[in-house]
Parts: sequence; structure tokens; C-alpha cells
Amino acid sequence: MIAILVAVKQELNPILRRANTPHVIRQEHLDFYEGTLAGQPVTLLALGVGKECARMAAEVTIRCYRPDLIISAGFGGGLQGQLNGGDIVIGTEALDLHPDDGKNVRCRSTQPLARYPELEADAGDFHLHFGKILTTDEMVLKSSVKARVGQATGAMAVDMETSAVAAVAAAHDTDFLAFRCISDTATENLPEEFNDFFIVGQLQPSRILAACARRPSLVLDLARMGYRAHQAGDSLAKFLVHAVTKLRLPNVINRNAA
Repeated sequence: MIAILVAVKQELNPILRRANTPHVIRQEHLDFYEGTLAGQPVTLLALGVGKECARMAAEVTIRCYRPDLIISAGFGGGLQGQLNGGDIVIGTEALDLHPDDGKNVRCRSTQPLARYPELEADAGDFHLHFGKILTTDEMVLKSSVKARVGQATGAMAVDMETSAVAAVAAAHDTDFLAFRCISDTATENLPEEFNDFFIVGQLQPSRILAACARRPSLVLDLARMGYRAHQAGDSLAKFLVHAVTKLRLPNVINRNAA
């Protein structure tokens, strides 16, 4: 069984439309969607934004389901110029960004990630990139910061969950993959208010409304982001269908051989 963990409903809903998930099971205030995706048994979860939400949800997932593989999936910001919106980054290493001291960008490697040759051999119609995924405590909003961080770390994409899920999976000896669909490229700026829209990993509509009242032009920025998120969500869901039909899970193979 594969557990697919995303951060928010905008990432989860396109996957649910392609899945058969007749059961919604509540485990420790988290709603797990149980069923199949492309015939593969899965459980799907929107865990919330940020490392603390990700760490807790990964622990609950492993305790309740003992999956053969965890996939951390979702949107990501591009950190390298060759990435376009809708491209897929498959993580080869999870990095965790240290607090910025204003002079140097510092990070540490959480762990190298397993390679699945079957995904490299058949990219389908997707634009795939293999590289490091960097996890930060806040969204990287400015293109100048993306350029600085991308150059210093060599990471392809940035998100807010991968390193936390990877660490929990490693601690429990559970196979792990990370997929990120690029929703904003290295040259794009995001609204400066965006990080204020979340409390304890959950989007707060009241904060969005208040920010739009203060700066009406933000409405257009958010509409553009919503359109890009819709496209990225569709691309991510299509890739996940492709991926689960290609993956050969080591634990399952070993069990069958035994």
C-alpha cells in the first residue's frame, strides 16, 4: 500500500477525482481517504502546511497504515532557471534550510532518497527533473531569494514538508519518494502577504480577505496563483497515476518472494 501525503486540499482534490476512495477514515483529527489509484491500494491525506504538520501526520500514517511506500507530493517553487510551471521534480535528496544569518545560506542534508529506475526509464509525457528538494519554514516569495538559495544549495525545488516526512520515514525504515510539481518558477515573485495566510498549517480565509481589503490589487495576484495552482494540481495528479502504475515496491517484492 502507498500513502500519498500532500499539504492542502488544492493538491488533494485532483488526485481524489482520479482515485476510487470509498472510505474516509478519521485518525487523530486527520481524514484519510482509503481506496485505490490506478488499481494500486492507497491512502491519501492533506496534512497541512509546514514541517510540524508534516512530521505529525507522517507518524500517524505509519502507525495506522504501515505503508510500503510514502510519497510526499505537492506544489513546489522552482529554484533553477530550467524549470517551468507544471514540470515535475523527483527528489534525489532532502535538504533542510537553516535560519538565514543574512550573509550565508546554510542547509543540511536530511537524507539521500531512494532511486526508482522505472520512473527514470519512462517519463511518459511529463517534463521530469531529478534533484534535491529543499524544505523551508516559510514560502520563498522573492525571485532574488530563490536565485540565492538555488545557487547556494543546488536544490531544484523548494517546499515546506519534504524533509520532515523523509526523516520520519527513515526513522521507521519506510520507503519514501518526493514529487513536486512546479507552481511558481525561479523568476516569479509571489505576494508578500502569502506566508501570513496560514495558522498552524491551515489556510485562513479571514486573513486573505483582510489582506485584500488592505491591498485590492492582491485579488489579481491571488487569481493568477489560483489558476497556476489548478494547472499544477492537475499535472501532479496525472503524474501520480503514471507513477503508481510504474513503481515496483521493494517491500512488496520481498514479501511476495518470501
